[in-house]
Amino acid sequence: MVDEGVARDPWSGPPAVAPAVSGPDDARLDAAPAETPRPAIDIRAILFTVADGALLVALGRRDVGWGLPRGDPSPLDTLDASARRIVREGTGLQEQYLEQLYTLSVRETPDWTIIVGYMALVCSGAAPPPPQAGTWHDVTTLPPLSHADQMVIDYALVRLRAKLGYTNVAFHLLPQTFTLSELQGAYETILSRRLDKRNFRRRVIASGILSPTSEKRRDGSHRPAVLYRFRANEDHETHLTPPWAEGT
Repeated sequence: MVDEGVARDPWSGPPAVAPAVSGPDDARLDAAPAETPRPAIDIRAILFTVADGALLVALGRRDVGWGLPRGDPSPLDTLDASARRIVREGTGLQEQYLEQLYTLSVRETPDWTIIVGYMALVCSGAAPPPPQAGTWHDVTTLPPLSHADQMVIDYALVRLRAKLGYTNVAFHLLPQTFTLSELQGAYETILSRRLDKRNFRRRVIASGILSPTSEKRRDGSHRPAVLYRFRANEDHETHLTPPWAEGT
């Protein structure tokens, strides 16, 4: 039998009246329900780029220390559109790739905050593009951050490294054409470990995500290397994206 004084529906919130309790004289007392706090909603975006053999993260100054670009969602936009706005307003850079990562429930004194984390990627040349606000930091030597920001970065690293194995996400961190050595260097930078040259080339060519071009580039005294580009229609990520989410 269901106790009518206790709310059973998790979507309906707290009961209007608390269940009756017994006092010393067995009198029934009516107690006011405890007010449930409402969380703040916060979008935080981690912008990655690869340059000079390092995986870099864009951070901005906060009242205390450093932090990720962050902001409120807009009732007039999708979450993805709000995240793009936060990245562009926070850094002055336009990302080539954006993906929602994870939703965290954290206690940041004195508030309860729901954080929607996003990962964004931007391509670099010989040097990273200078952000209009904030600075680039090597992901291996980050300054002290809030626990919540560090959780977003840690999860973004896990996701980015995993996606190298089944998508062409590295396309968004490289110039339009590149050598296999440059591609391997980007993978090694992201994974933070060395890869066997022969096995890497065999596997990446067999994957079918690359197309050779008619161009070559000479680096130093080595013979000219063939330039490749990614095949845009071979991104397996598209199979995991619902139609309504495309272009948001």
